[in-house]
Amino acid sequence: MSTSEMALVVGRRAARGPFAYREVLTQRLAEAEAQPKTARTRLKLMAGVVAVLEEDGVHELRVANCAARAGVSHGTFYNYWPDGSAAAQAVLSDFMATVTARRPGAPAGASAHQRILAANRYYVVVYRRNAQLMRCLMQLGNAEPDFARIGQAANLALARRVVRGWERAEPEAAALPEAARLARALACIAMVEGVLRELYVRPSPAPLAGMGDEEVAQLLSDCWYRLLFGREPP
Repeated sequence: MSTSEMALVVGRRAARGPFAYREVLTQRLAEAEAQPKTARTRLKLMAGVVAVLEEDGVHELRVANCAARAGVSHGTFYNYWPDGSAAAQAVLSDFMATVTARRPGAPAGASAHQRILAANRYYVVVYRRNAQLMRCLMQLGNAEPDFARIGQAANLALARRVVRGWERAEPEAAALPEAARLARALACIAMVEGVLRELYVRPSPAPLAGMGDEEVAQLLSDCWYRLLFGREPP
């Protein structure tokens, strides 16, 4: 893929904030009039893959279905990916990159708890709007160990960011061994993933089923703060 195509696909300059990935792809395609036909066709195929993933999941992905959803010939698909698994990995990798690229920053002067809450508010809405793609991330990670390692690397990078923020808010945290700091941050990330999976992917048990986005974000943020700082949130 050329540099210009990569910029088009990943959409690094997209607005920040929550999104539905299928709508992001629709917007990218609408803005791609001046791009080469190959780049526009790739976006059409990506949108087709997303439609099939959201409806059928990774295990039922079929090349013919993706091509039909994209409005292109079956053979055109193979100009971009050798099979459905490669297409799913490419699309879901771009989805993860979009989650990172659109993550909003916290307001200037925000406290540690406010920063945690801002991040969780964003992720709760993104997870809900893209719940079936989140399910596909798990499915593909179970089927493809190399893809699972990409997700693990992304979580480790996020954990390092969390630790840096924790240390800025509470410098004495640096006295803990690095492994212990990273383990706490990874536990926070795993907690968020687990709660949102129970809430939006699986049949949600009470009382989670009755909670709205803000309640969920507050719950996760308070638990996150307690785990990192060892005390009640302010």
